[in-house]
Amino acid sequence: MISLVGTDLDGTLFNEHSQVSVANRQAIQQMSAQGAKIAICSGRTLPTVDALLRDTLQVPGYRVCLNGAVVYDPNNQPLAAIPVANELLIAAFKIAQHWQVRLCICSLDQMLVFEPKELKPLATRDQPDGQNQQITSLTELEQALTQPNAKFYKFTINMTHHNVLGVRQAAKAIQQLPLHFVRSGRFFYEATAPGVDKSAGLAIVAAHANLEMADFMCFGDYENDLEMIRDVGYGVAMANAIPSVKQVAWRETADHDRDGVAQVLQQVVAQHLAI
Repeated sequence: MISLVGTDLDGTLFNEHSQVSVANRQAIQQMSAQGAKIAICSGRTLPTVDALLRDTLQVPGYRVCLNGAVVYDPNNQPLAAIPVANELLIAAFKIAQHWQVRLCICSLDQMLVFEPKELKPLATRDQPDGQNQQITSLTELEQALTQPNAKFYKFTINMTHHNVLGVRQAAKAIQQLPLHFVRSGRFFYEATAPGVDKSAGLAIVAAHANLEMADFMCFGDYENDLEMIRDVGYGVAMANAIPSVKQVAWRETADHDRDGVAQVLQQVVAQHLAI
């Protein structure tokens, strides 16, 4: 029996327009009605995941946000919040500044954004999530980091103006830092504190709900989903997933534009899968 359904958003539950299809929404609602817990497991911030559960899916659910760095229960109570050390954020800023790549540093509801001045900004998946504060110097970053109660849980780097060499070199440098560092898009990278990933976040959920991850079914597509897909009992890779995620998955489903999440959950609801 599936005790919890967990899903990534971008490239998984969301279609190419960052929307949840009717089929996916109804499938999640049916699983919830049958008693399964729901968990949104995303790199996105808490306000975005809150709104999705409340307004779009309209089901109670766990929030495994910022790639597992922040975990909240269905009653909006915090279960875990593991920040990135300030010295690592400073090191990442220096690397981003040197290689002229965009750096976004995420708190629960705010983002510090470094934009290379001479490069034309491109849209990023993070920017709609919360209020942005532009930072242009190390001094400004240090001031933001020393504000009362300032805690930052994830940062991302990505290229601007097709600066492929810069983002690759920046990623190579950041990989040398003591971080959990993954690629979640072609030129989009995310970092959390060591040992922090979606699987670790789900382990916190499992302990809170007194459930076994062997009974979890989770959906994902990219490198930041790999541990989650590998570690649960029923890890499902989207057809658009990268090969390494497909390799560790229990099975594969249709892509995110063809209701891949719903296709599997409908079979679970109808008891057509040998689970």
